[in-house]
This record gives sequence, C-alpha cells and structure tokens, in this order.
Amino acid sequence: MVVLHAGEALRFTDEGIPAFIETFNQFLEPFRIPVLMFLSGLLLPRSLSKPAATYFAGKGARVGWPYLLWSVIILGASANLTPANLAEIAYFPPTYLWYLWFLLVFYAVAFPLRRIPPLYPSLAAFIASPVLPNGGMFEMLAFLVGFFFLGAWTAQNWDAALRFTRSWWVVALSAAAAAVVALLSAREVAVLYQTQFAWGVVGALVLAAWLFPLVSRGRAGHWLEFVGRNSIVFYVTHLAPIMITVALADAVGLSGPWLLYPTLLILGIGIPLGVAYVYSRDDHASVTLLFEFPRVLRPRRVGRGARRAKA
Repeated sequence: MVVLHAGEALRFTDEGIPAFIETFNQFLEPFRIPVLMFLSGLLLPRSLSKPAATYFAGKGARVGWPYLLWSVIILGASANLTPANLAEIAYFPPTYLWYLWFLLVFYAVAFPLRRIPPLYPSLAAFIASPVLPNGGMFEMLAFLVGFFFLGAWTAQNWDAALRFTRSWWVVALSAAAAAVVALLSAREVAVLYQTQFAWGVVGALVLAAWLFPLVSRGRAGHWLEFVGRNSIVFYVTHLAPIMITVALADAVGLSGPWLLYPTLLILGIGIPLGVAYVYSRDDHASVTLLFEFPRVLRPRRVGRGARRAKA
C-alpha cells in the first residue's frame, strides 16, 4: 500500500508519475488487497474459537474503532467533514479505509457461518462474483470474501497447504500464473477482482508461502512479525506523511520524481514504524486510543509492552 500511494502521490507534482513507477504499480495491483484479505482470513479460525461477546468486542475495538476514528480524522483533514460523508462511514466508506469496512462485514458474516467449512462460502463467493454487476462494490466484496474464507480454510489445513508448496512444479506453475496475471494487469487488461483471473492471485500466494521460510529467519523474520502485529498502524497512518511531504515539496519547487519517490517511501514506512513502536510499548494511552477502543471501557492488559493477542 505504501508503494502504491507513494507512486500515486507523484500525480500531484508538476512532473507527474514516471511510466516505470505507474507500470510497476499496475504489475502489483491484482495481488495487494486479495492477499491482505487472505492473510486476515488466516486468523479467522482462532477468532471464531472465542465466545460471541469476546469475538464481536474484539473486532469492534481493534477494527471498527480505528476505522471510525480515522475516517473522521481523514475527512476533517481533507475538509470533507460533512453530515453526508459522516453517514457514509457506516454504509459506503468515503476514504481509503474501505478495507477495514470490508473486514467488519466479513467478520460479521463469518460468525453465523462458523460451523460451515470455510471452503464452501469461499467457493460460493467466487461463483457469485462474476454474475454481480461488473465493477460494482458487491462484485468486489464477493471476490474478496472468497479469499478471506480461503485464508480461513488454509489455516485449518496448514500442514497440507505447506506440503503442497514444497513441490517444485507447483511453485513453478504458481510463479508462471502470477506473472501472467501481473503482465496482463500491466498491459491494462481488467484483471482486478475478477474471478476468472483468481488463479493468478492463488499462484502469488503459493509463491509467497514458498518464499516466506527463506526470508523469515533472524532479524528479517522479527521485523515481519512486528509489522504484522501492528499492521493497523501502518495502514491508517502511512498516507498522511506521504501527502504532507508532497505538499511541502511542491511549495519549495521540488518535483523530481526520482528524488521525491524514495523520500516518500522512506517517510511512508518510517513514520508509521515509529508510531507502531510507541503503540507496541503500550505506555501512552493517547497513542493506544488511536488504534484501539478506549481502555477505560475494557480490562487493562497485563504487563508493560506486552505482545498483543490480536482479535
């Protein structure tokens, strides 16, 4: 997401976005959100093992609350804090935080379906997606909930899924499938959120599962885990430093994309990283309040800087 928004922010400069960066973003476009939904689905079985009250309270506290709070902050910062836009927060996300709204919908749907093997709603969603209005929110929602439940099914069959990714021919075919869909996207073929191209996203997931053990050892694995545990911080805070930097660069006449773009990437990752570190320490109630429902209404977690058991 940082790579995407750093590139898109260059459109607001005099020189615009270079063709290479635009093509690179198009190359990655089919995978970004479906992969995020799949990863969220991996955590679903653990969440569904909790009582209903704990399940919904957790989703409200750590997904619903930051979605609501940061939607209001973003609308206010962009001078769009109108009654109509405030109402849209509930039923049609008016900011880039729509991913969190989708997650809330998926979690709400998942609980009454908890006794059904997740592969069934996943397949049903993929079948339904192509017959829904093309380009509409419901087609997109069905496609993504398919990957959400596919992630849940994978979590329940983790050992078998990992064995599947150890076959060289499976990895080779998966890499080829992902590459084909990425190249089609770069050539502006409409592959995003299209069930007929979902095999490319599955290929990317298999390739990622094969690569992950190679890059997750040592400090690299530690940082990946840290980002994963605090992903909400990166998601909601990365765009502000990017857009502020673009505005400042424009004010001083700095529009060279090959200097500005890496600066946007560094700040778009670095500032959320600093905020995530403070949040993970659990020492500052004002910072915690930005990403979790106010603690005064919830039991205090035990231990300074204790690792969060994500809802």
